[in-house]
Amino acid sequence: MKIKILLPIFFAPFVMNAQTKKTATDNRLVTDLDKMVQKEALAYMQNPARVGISIGVIKDGKSYFYNYGTTELGKSELPTSKSLYEIASITKTFTGTLLAHALADGKIKMSDDIRKYLDGNYPNLEFEKHPITIGNLTNHSSGLPQFLPDQSETFKKPMDSVALALSDFYKNYSKKKFYEDLHQAKIDFVPGTEYKYSNTGTQIAGDILEKVYHKSYADLLSEFITKPLNMNQTILGTNSAQLLTCYNETGKVMPRNFTTVFAPAGGIVTNTEDLVKYMQYHLDESNHYVKTSHTPLVKGEGDGIGLYWRIHNYEDGSKTVYHTGGTFGFSSVLQIYPSKNMGVVILSNESDGESQGKLQDIADNLLRNSSKK
Repeated sequence: MKIKILLPIFFAPFVMNAQTKKTATDNRLVTDLDKMVQKEALAYMQNPARVGISIGVIKDGKSYFYNYGTTELGKSELPTSKSLYEIASITKTFTGTLLAHALADGKIKMSDDIRKYLDGNYPNLEFEKHPITIGNLTNHSSGLPQFLPDQSETFKKPMDSVALALSDFYKNYSKKKFYEDLHQAKIDFVPGTEYKYSNTGTQIAGDILEKVYHKSYADLLSEFITKPLNMNQTILGTNSAQLLTCYNETGKVMPRNFTTVFAPAGGIVTNTEDLVKYMQYHLDESNHYVKTSHTPLVKGEGDGIGLYWRIHNYEDGSKTVYHTGGTFGFSSVLQIYPSKNMGVVILSNESDGESQGKLQDIADNLLRNSSKK
């Protein structure tokens, strides 16, 4: 299969950029890394739509944190390493890590027909007698739609109204209704042969984990990831009062994530402090669970997808393992570079058509420039 990868306040001086926009930061501009982050962050914040960003870097076992902008438009409160953001689809890498545990524990096989774990009869979850496997879920080759029910018509509306429409629709959407709608899903290619991004498939993967362990997804996160790594501020759901206000490119406040039912696909709320710990864990590819989650089932042209992790291979033989995330008001990227013993996470409380790509550029540039030192 050829895979196409889509990609307390303490010291807060103000820095003038090319557009005379004042940008608050806690960057003390002492080290070379500080200066590299400053250059990249200020270039990003030049866009008048930007609100705030938090950056975490792990390099050779040492952690560095930087914050820019504000937690809320009209206020001068700088975000911190403890500020909570939605990380959207970066959540999928947590689900992939849990699947690596389930594989090691003999609970599942990547070749398993997903219907083995579903209640009821789903003759629609195959194409030409080829069933959807768990492996197909992890690399988005299942053919399942992005959402249930299919929301393609909703996404044709203006983006402001899309956010509100989806938030309202999924507010009371139950898991029971999800599986009723799954009966209507149509697969139009042999699973494993084409790429089609699917939150639906990741939700099913999370439900399979719950079924084989007889525990909730939240409990599995705690048992296998957040508790062992002391990620004490990483939670599921969007009811935290500390979650930052989020905006679109026009400065309009956006609704919080609607992924109650789709929690394994995008429901985690966390901060750079915890995600630096998560990156440190995933830098250790001698760890069996880490190595498994980073290993692609099918390789593309230089790129691949592991257990939800995206993998990009560079010409020098090194690689980056990453995922981006975006809701209607939050953007994020988390990238680790095992051969460089380095990881970068960037969280933003503003989302637009370019934000995820620009954040990924920052992470790439920090790696490239750090390698020169």
